[in-house]
Amino acid sequence: MIISQMKIQNHSCLVLDPPIIPPGAPVILTLHGLGTNGEDLAPLCEELHLPNCRFVLPDAPLILPGYPPGAYAWYNFQAHDRKEVEKSREYLFKVMDRFSNDPNLRPASGAARVPSPLVLLGFSQGGVMSLEAGLNYKGKIAGIVSMSGYMPDSWATLTRAEAPFETPILLVHGTEDEVVPVEGSRKAVEALKKAGYSPVLKEFPMGHQISSESLGDVQIFLQKLL
Repeated sequence: MIISQMKIQNHSCLVLDPPIIPPGAPVILTLHGLGTNGEDLAPLCEELHLPNCRFVLPDAPLILPGYPPGAYAWYNFQAHDRKEVEKSREYLFKVMDRFSNDPNLRPASGAARVPSPLVLLGFSQGGVMSLEAGLNYKGKIAGIVSMSGYMPDSWATLTRAEAPFETPILLVHGTEDEVVPVEGSRKAVEALKKAGYSPVLKEFPMGHQISSESLGDVQIFLQKLL
């Protein structure tokens, strides 16, 4: 993959591209967890083996006091401030707009420009934001993956959701997760189903992590989508 970096609203955004970007190449927005940054999930993107996809890994916008440089958060994990969640969501919308219609990519000769398919993939806080941003984006979303995530305020997330009910949604969680208990994903699935969606939850005997088995299921899900 070809690695580059850019600034969007003064926040760093890592981009992993195939050597040749085909017209309409899918964009997988990959969202890190608490206290890390976009580079943290770059190895995961390589392990997914999706050769014609672009991976976009933005840094979360909040700086964490007392943490080392390069540690960011999408929201205050203790307060679960809805305004912070929405502010991070709006930032992600800007990133999604930028890459769904990348001005640097030209369509094939004689073809019309079409928006690139967007997939949101996140771990922990990133999983929370993949649901939040994916369900509320006004553009087309090809799929949503939440790993070890949850839905802090399901009513606020779903009451004005933009995503069609047929949007593929995968949740992955460890049954031994002591950081974000598996009940978080289970409750999110209940709320999604009640709202009209058809999410899939895959549970694995693991803690707050991404295992080779769970990543394998994510890979299969993405291959079917794309």
